Amino acid sequence: MKDPRELPKAYVKISAPFQLVAFMIAGVGGYYYLGDKVDGMINENLPFNATLQVAAACLVIHMLISYLIKGVVFCRAILTKAKEKYANPDDQRKRSMAAWNAVVIPTLACAWLFANLVPFFGDAVDLLGASFTPLSCWVMPIVMFVRYYVDADEEERPKVSILEWIVMAAEMALGLVLMVLGTKSSIETIVSKWQVYGYPFECHCQGLWSTCACSADHYGMEWCEITALANASLANASAMGATLANSSLGSAIAGSLTGSP
Repeated sequence: MKDPRELPKAYVKISAPFQLVAFMIAGVGGYYYLGDKVDGMINENLPFNATLQVAAACLVIHMLISYLIKGVVFCRAILTKAKEKYANPDDQRKRSMAAWNAVVIPTLACAWLFANLVPFFGDAVDLLGASFTPLSCWVMPIVMFVRYYVDADEEERPKVSILEWIVMAAEMALGLVLMVLGTKSSIETIVSKWQVYGYPFECHCQGLWSTCACSADHYGMEWCEITALANASLANASAMGATLANSSLGSAIAGSLTGSP
């Protein structure tokens, strides 16, 4: 921001309320919709219809925007360390463009490689989110503020009420609890599914294709279980019919042999 002093105002009055409302709608709505049957990300629990497609399109737009911002910051930091004179985004020289491409393209290739190399990418994202998100978003900002408060001169030290200290302490405790329990739960999930993840670069169609072979457990695919039961019943009936037919044929043959002179 041009004026860093406006950051607290922008966060408290705009960013934080918007995030709170958005996450509350998603969380409460998802719990009302599925309850404790939610598995993975909430959009993955939508049935195969237009709603899932719209949610997927929104997620793609979100990822393109957020990862573009993060990618620019990450690649610019690398380029600044390597060749600072080519790191200015306003520099339109061919060498600067070539330097940017030399950093951006390998970064994109590495992201694709790691995403396909890890067979449990979704659960790995959950693990990283549970272990690092509370630390970086909740714990570290409070730690840095407390450090600044302690090191600042008396006339520059911000005024913090007792209520604010209590709120920060509660947020710190909540962040630590979520980090520990979330990390523990994610590790337990990975360990329990270790034998079913498959190999790196293996095609995982679960939740992507609306077929019983890929997504029999997906929400809205309950008919797969009914079809499987029906097929099993038909198979059992066919087997019983064949057994009875063989038994009748055997009895007829035995009777003819017994009655022969």
